[in-house]
Amino acid sequence: MLKPMIPLMAATALVALSAAPAKAGTVVQNNLANCRAGASGTHVLVRVNGFREGTGRVRVQSYRGDNWLGRGQWLHRVDIPVRLSGRSMAVCLPLPAPGAYGIAVRHDENNNGSSDRRDGAAFSRNPDISFPFDMRPRFNEVSFNAGAGTTSINVVLNYLQGASVEPIGGR
Repeated sequence: MLKPMIPLMAATALVALSAAPAKAGTVVQNNLANCRAGASGTHVLVRVNGFREGTGRVRVQSYRGDNWLGRGQWLHRVDIPVRLSGRSMAVCLPLPAPGAYGIAVRHDENNNGSSDRRDGAAFSRNPDISFPFDMRPRFNEVSFNAGAGTTSINVVLNYLQGASVEPIGGR
């Protein structure tokens, strides 16, 4: 009885990343020069690891705690074609100022523009995503402190695999 619900639950976990924003933040280019040493401002360099395939698009969004995964409540978004270096890629996002933030990542593997069972997802601090519970982690599970300059984080994509959601190859 659970099998038909699995794609629906995976899609539910990604809805905040794919829904058309009601009041969106700013879409920015993936300018890695902004994350180099000596660059001005506050940025996060997100290394997205564990792509199942090198196809589709990747979307990386930043949030503050009071708006975590709220529809259209992201601060900055990069949405670009997947271009892998090995099984990973780097994305640089600006942040408004030093403080606590959360990052959400979606890999639209088949580039169809909607959430489905082929998509991967990741969050800052790599919380466990368990089916059918905890598909949307709480902000305190994903938050990190960004200081002035560039803060680097690593995230690992999770994909639906049978009745579980986990990185390719398991945990």
